Amino acid sequence: MSENWAVQQAVKAAILAGMPTYAECGGLMYLAESLTDFEGRNWQMVGVLPTTAVMGKRLTLGYRRAVAQQNSPLIPMGTTVWGHEFHRSSLTLLPQQSLYQIQGYDPASALGQEGWCQNQLHASYVHLHWGGRPEIPARFLAHCARFAQTQP
Repeated sequence: MSENWAVQQAVKAAILAGMPTYAECGGLMYLAESLTDFEGRNWQMVGVLPTTAVMGKRLTLGYRRAVAQQNSPLIPMGTTVWGHEFHRSSLTLLPQQSLYQIQGYDPASALGQEGWCQNQLHASYVHLHWGGRPEIPARFLAHCARFAQTQP
């Protein structure tokens, strides 16, 4: 991944230009400044998000209830969505304002902050469950259409 500099720069330029982008889990990691692998080696990533994804032994796994803390190309602020997390990485820096307030499936579980939203980018470890929520892809496609109309 880190050796394909031209693709990374094209992805970064498109996101910074406001192209609606949905990145979950591995996509979130790819958009970070770098990735530290299991052996401690550091690999340059796209660099849109000012954080490093660090691989670790701890597995984060479970269903999540996520409430949007800001508007994104997929969901408006205040919307509750469901999804799951399944990853062995963590981020070295979290955004000042997170995309979601998340909670585990058990209502007694602790609340947390998660995800990034900037420049029409919706990036999160949460894999959204779109079943029964056709407004999610419809909203994303509407954002994409508006962006396409601004392009030469």
